[in-house]
Amino acid sequence: MKRPPQMKPDQPPRSDANLRADDLRRQAEQAPRGLAAEFFDFVLHNKKWWLIPIVVVLLLVGLLVFLGGSGAAPFIYTLF
Repeated sequence: MKRPPQMKPDQPPRSDANLRADDLRRQAEQAPRGLAAEFFDFVLHNKKWWLIPIVVVLLLVGLLVFLGGSGAAPFIYTLF
């Protein structure tokens, strides 16, 4: 009886656990991604588009707080 051409005689067939372990190992060897890339990937795959405006507004408020304590404060206060 002949084996199918994709199977090698000296290797057992790969199970799902082996495939998951190889995938985990490959991901662990990759370079770490930044916070923005992780957030965008999360939003993209989980379809949480409503999080983007919240994060943008929080970043803008944080920028205003930061600039309010700096030399740019008189210019910011004139906007309001």
